[in-house]
Amino acid sequence: MAAASSQFLKTASLVLILTVLFGIGPAAADTLPKVMSLPLPAPFPPIRLLTLLVGLHLIGLCFGLGGATMLDFWILRWMRWGGLPPEIARTFLFVSKVVSVGIALLWLSGLGFLAVYAVESPEKLANPKIVAKFVIVLALTINGLLIHALVLPSVLRDVSRPMFEGVSHTSTAVFLVSGAISGVSWYAAFALGLMRELNGRVSAGLLLTLWMAAVVVASVAAFAFWQSLLARSARGAMAEPSPDLRPLDFGDAPPPPPHPMRAVPMTFTPIPQSRIVLLGRR
Repeated sequence: MAAASSQFLKTASLVLILTVLFGIGPAAADTLPKVMSLPLPAPFPPIRLLTLLVGLHLIGLCFGLGGATMLDFWILRWMRWGGLPPEIARTFLFVSKVVSVGIALLWLSGLGFLAVYAVESPEKLANPKIVAKFVIVLALTINGLLIHALVLPSVLRDVSRPMFEGVSHTSTAVFLVSGAISGVSWYAAFALGLMRELNGRVSAGLLLTLWMAAVVVASVAAFAFWQSLLARSARGAMAEPSPDLRPLDFGDAPPPPPHPMRAVPMTFTPIPQSRIVLLGRR
């Protein structure tokens, strides 16, 4: 629990710092030179700062989206089969930290985008898609804080048992909703960054409404899937007969089958003494 609290404080501090930087980033960009590029040794041309930020953003996306997707598959397997190998718990925590690094890189590169836009193209800051993506990534960050602080300590207590065995209904509901928010938000942020056709054409309110609707649908689907697993487990427990482990009474035991050699009648005719004497004289 202490480790979870420490992780919570570290992540909360990171979010606070990034939020402050998000607010002062465009203002600080006024002091930057208008040519946002870095010189390279000849014969290489200067590289744009925006190119470096795109690379950093893609790395953060790989860490975050890839790690979150892997965690979702492990969670589905855990829910489906009722247990995981014990060593998966440490891997689970490690991948969670990788996802946190991915979120931090997304924030860092996103602030860099704002600074570059403020210098090179200030009109891009009015893009509604940027507002929607900021809200989604902020929700994703807060959701990660809740998962690390409230859910993981109880759920990862013993991965060899069924997933929510001994976990309260409140924690179960928080975990399912948090998983839905995580899965939907990561792919929503990915889609918003990919689809340039939405720039300046779709309002932020509509984009956020679609995102929230997807979160609700994913949460209901997660609850329905969990309830179906519980119902199937209950039906299996009722249909499976319990083995009879009582010792078999010797008096009630059936008689053993006859020996196969005893089933063939065997007769023996002794040779007369006179016959033996005659055979010996020969």
